[in-house]
Amino acid sequence: MRIHSKSRRDKFPAVASAANPVFNSVFNALEVGILVVDSEGLFVDMNESYCRMIGYERRELIGKYFLTMVPEIQRDFTLYTFNSAMSSPVPKQTVAEFPIQRKDGHIFGANCQLTVISEPDGTRYMMVCITDVTETNNYKHLLEETELATGIGGWQLDVQTNRLSCTEGLYKLLDIPKYNGITWEDILSFVGNDAYLQFKQAVQLAVTRGIPFNIELDCSKCDMPVKWIRTIGKPKQLFNKTIQLVGTFQDITNHKQAEQLIYLGQAKYRAIANSSLYAFILGNPDGSILEVNSKACELFGYTEEEFVKKIRQDVVLHTPELLLMVEDRITKGFVQGELTGIKKNGEFFPCEFSSVYFKDLNGEDRMSTILRDISDRKKTEEELKKLSHIARETISPIVITDIDRRIQWINAAFTMVTEYTFNEAVGKRPEDFLYGEETDREAVKKLMENKRVGRTFDTELLIYTKSGRKVWVTMQAQPQFDNKGKVTGYFAIGIDSTERRKSEEQIVHNQRLLQQAERIAGLGSWETNLKTGETIWSDEMYHIYGRDKSLSNPGIEQQVAFIHPDDSEYVLKDIQKTIGGIGDFDLEHRILRPDGTIRIIHSQGQLLRNHLGEPEKLVGIVHDITNQKQAEEQLRQQEARMMEERVNHQRQIARATINTQEYERSEIGKELHDNVNQILASAKLFLSSPFLEGDERELFTNKAAEHIHMAIEEIRKLSKSLVSPSAADLGIIETINDMIGDIKWAQKIEVCFNHGGIDETKLDYGLKLTIYRIVQEQLTNILKYAEANKIGITIKEEEKKIILTISDNGKGFDPATKRKGIGFNNIINRADVFNGKVDIQAAPGHGCTVRVEFDK
Repeated sequence: MRIHSKSRRDKFPAVASAANPVFNSVFNALEVGILVVDSEGLFVDMNESYCRMIGYERRELIGKYFLTMVPEIQRDFTLYTFNSAMSSPVPKQTVAEFPIQRKDGHIFGANCQLTVISEPDGTRYMMVCITDVTETNNYKHLLEETELATGIGGWQLDVQTNRLSCTEGLYKLLDIPKYNGITWEDILSFVGNDAYLQFKQAVQLAVTRGIPFNIELDCSKCDMPVKWIRTIGKPKQLFNKTIQLVGTFQDITNHKQAEQLIYLGQAKYRAIANSSLYAFILGNPDGSILEVNSKACELFGYTEEEFVKKIRQDVVLHTPELLLMVEDRITKGFVQGELTGIKKNGEFFPCEFSSVYFKDLNGEDRMSTILRDISDRKKTEEELKKLSHIARETISPIVITDIDRRIQWINAAFTMVTEYTFNEAVGKRPEDFLYGEETDREAVKKLMENKRVGRTFDTELLIYTKSGRKVWVTMQAQPQFDNKGKVTGYFAIGIDSTERRKSEEQIVHNQRLLQQAERIAGLGSWETNLKTGETIWSDEMYHIYGRDKSLSNPGIEQQVAFIHPDDSEYVLKDIQKTIGGIGDFDLEHRILRPDGTIRIIHSQGQLLRNHLGEPEKLVGIVHDITNQKQAEEQLRQQEARMMEERVNHQRQIARATINTQEYERSEIGKELHDNVNQILASAKLFLSSPFLEGDERELFTNKAAEHIHMAIEEIRKLSKSLVSPSAADLGIIETINDMIGDIKWAQKIEVCFNHGGIDETKLDYGLKLTIYRIVQEQLTNILKYAEANKIGITIKEEEKKIILTISDNGKGFDPATKRKGIGFNNIINRADVFNGKVDIQAAPGHGCTVRVEFDK
């Protein structure tokens, strides 16, 4: 490596050996741009890859201020980063992406790895490894396909469930069997405690604050060989909340060691070559091979000892184009292009290569070559050619859209399915003419989101043809990228899945109807293959037998075990008859569930024969009739209880009737004895006196007549209270008013009767008679026991109900301590005939209120 800087070039350890041509050749053969600046920001040295990257020659850069290579708008931030790194108490390494300005003014993004190197005297230098991000993005899909070969493992964390998903590369990196789940403990044991804590902190910040990370983990502190791991994490947010974290792990131990080897000089250059992702070959102009790295051995299939015994013709196909490039390498010092490699097993494969011509310490010519297998890329290009032809001829509709979702190209199948021609579709978005009222808007929204972020996706969508016909299309879409890795559009291929969708919907509908019918009816179906013993149950069978559906279908032996022991003999006998061809079976029996409960089922089955007449299958249905049987038993018990209650009720009615009759007879006897009998006795005295003559006799005769008239009135009132008015004569209002008139005539008591809004013509005669008797009964109770001077009677109609209320201001009573007498029982029994509800409210000193409510 040549030193031209005016700064301390003789002090810089990595380039102090000027007479180091092999190291310089490796240094310049690297595709990664490398530059060294001193503490003042002046270029000390750089490799040829960096010069080609920015368009300058080395002599133009040595001693120049490094900020001149940085766009003006980015210089402040770049200078701040440089000063921070150089002034840090402990030399550190920084990885960041910076824009770099070429000599021609073109600006491109570059991934820069900044490493501060400190000499024993305190002098510091900064070594920068630069990678053009543009090219990296161009080959992003290629890097994804070669994940396993590059030692990168991907992971994804679902924040909501804390579920960790990993790629095959991570399984390989952690040396864990593919089908074992990777846990946080596996990562802990892989990187060690200190590195794990650093990683977990970065994950926590990404989850809580949405901060992505790209960190290098020093795993050398754990009890394992020295190891460095780079981990990258990128949060995915929804509504400013991280829902997913995607990242990678990469074993960069070799890369770190390679960097250290660069610092140490020539003795370590092989480690740099071996840590490269590409094959490295050092040879002579005559084609003989001097040294190779492990990647070359892996790529060509030779061991290092075998490789150095080969010549260029053994590992590279010599074509006229290659020979021209070899000649250009000698004249120009550098050449790059494509060639065909030859593996040990004779297989040919395409390669990209870059080669540098230089002279070693002894002045001998040497060739340093780096190769990369591009088989996958070539296959992809070939596949694209084939796909281009297939796209035109396939019966599947294909559409290509730009970044704004406007259609650029369609094939003939697209026109056949949608009825839109090329000219009618090009320039339009699919949503402009293909979507309709029943198209799933959420599916469309998800589709657009996938396109926006450049994601490959599958979807099924309902579209409308030009004639309005509805078509279901199953579509797979793939993003297209430009050479900078930017999404330029989408390529989508679809399949007309209308008929499949209709069939699936019909099948699902029929299955749902069948399951619903079986569930409602408690009916399960089954089928047993008599040759294999395999049994298939419907969902309801599992419910009837109380078994877990996730378990395998029971065999014949298990089904027999479900039968109640007391029923198994006759059940098996009938089934065996059916299998023997003697009719179908139709029987009721009990089964035992796993939890010990017993169910009663009605089981029916029949035998199916094959085309040879041999017994093949036994099919049947099972109906759970447990509830039906229980209901029948409950119905019988209920009928027996109702019959007993009816007899008891009739007895109660008869007893109440007899008590009422006896009470009425007693009251009539008391009335006749205490009142009518006394009046007639007085009349008899007036008429039977032997000493009455003249006027005195006439006076006594008149007195006797008055008492006889009083007796007649008392008998009339008594008869009126006992005899019901006839259906033709009963007027409820008039009858109650007559009753009130008699009460007022006989006693000094105020009676208020309110009956507004009642239409008697619409009331049943029996209901009117019941109301009359209840009023009569309660008035009798009030006159005998209440000691009241005010009575209120109200009859009203309210919401299709007739409400009768009788209240008084008498002395009242305590309903909790006083049992209901015959009077109240008569009221309740009479009201019950017409489904009336009786409510009695009373309290000592606050009178009594009887409220009766009838449905009209």
